[in-house]
Amino acid sequence: MDPNQHPRIFSFEFIGLCLLIFLAYCNISVFYSLYVYFEALGVPQSWRGVLIGASALATMAAYLVVSPFLNTRNAAKAAALGIVILLGCGGAYLAAVSPTALLAVRLANGLGVALVSAGAMTLLVAVIPPTRSGQAFGVYSVAMLLPYSVMPPLFDWLSPAHIGYPQGYALVALALAPALIVLRVLGRGSRGQAHGNAHRPTLAAMAQNARKRPVSQLLAVNAMYYLSFASLFFLAKSLFLARGLAGVGIFFSIQTGCMIALRVFANRIFDLVPKIQLIRFCYAVTGATFLLLYGSRTQGLAYLAAVLLGCGMGVGSPSLNAFMYELSAPAFKSLNANLMMLSLQGGSFLGPILGGAAVGLYGYDGFLLVGAGACLLGLAMSLGLGTARPA
Repeated sequence: MDPNQHPRIFSFEFIGLCLLIFLAYCNISVFYSLYVYFEALGVPQSWRGVLIGASALATMAAYLVVSPFLNTRNAAKAAALGIVILLGCGGAYLAAVSPTALLAVRLANGLGVALVSAGAMTLLVAVIPPTRSGQAFGVYSVAMLLPYSVMPPLFDWLSPAHIGYPQGYALVALALAPALIVLRVLGRGSRGQAHGNAHRPTLAAMAQNARKRPVSQLLAVNAMYYLSFASLFFLAKSLFLARGLAGVGIFFSIQTGCMIALRVFANRIFDLVPKIQLIRFCYAVTGATFLLLYGSRTQGLAYLAAVLLGCGMGVGSPSLNAFMYELSAPAFKSLNANLMMLSLQGGSFLGPILGGAAVGLYGYDGFLLVGAGACLLGLAMSLGLGTARPA
């Protein structure tokens, strides 16, 4: 049997990157409680969505500036700088209480997230086997998802019963410290790789690449996917409280557990089933989840919605990223992977703002109907991608 037909995924570099992104997302995932924390601080409602989304806005801006210049020689240093910034932001929540101070912290937080995510993605694209890209992105996404399964219930228990929200944010930030050791090892291993600035496409070529229809269309589909999820993620706690439901942390644990189980035990589907079909399945099932939540008034139906959401979204991220990997020319695989992260942040930025606006205008029932409509729109936006060829 030709070993090249089944190249190894679990190299030392790949495992190290999975550990890095796991530690980083442990810090990010605790912010599901920000809306409630800002409400307890007395932050005006008009500020809350903006403050939550400010991190994603800063991440988007940083991606635009940093991504074109990243390569395997400098990606580890960029990610290490991002870790240091995030450590500082964790401590800053202890002092920041005014909207302007919180805005500064959230913007710095977004910069740190961009540096860590873009650096890690640049290194990841260089080490994954092309013939197993779907499985590789599936496993990598599990490392990103595990914190969302573990941290919400843990943080629900921790804050505010035992320690305050800002103290909790600062404590969880300390989990990032070991990531600096991981990055030091990865940085040493990447110095000899031939992916330096001499091989980087020009800025004009990068702009032309981003304007190609398959690339730009898939970026828009990806943004809509995360817009829907981010709006629900940041508003779920207040939604549950408004309906007299408990266990929002358990809701996310169930949802994330289903996503992880699907990506671990059925990860071969990402390279066997056409990726566009998996993307459309994700949108259809996620839209159905919003409708189920619209009619849910009991704990059991809410948890059933979590299962449905986990099954739909379980195929989403790996399929979207692997499809972009397939559509990209070799010189632009790393850049386009980071553009996918940029569009993710675009959706994450708009999600809380539009979701909060929908709640203000139509209440939580109206918000859920808008979420279902957004999924339907995302499904329509995917039309034509099934026949796309490498850009």
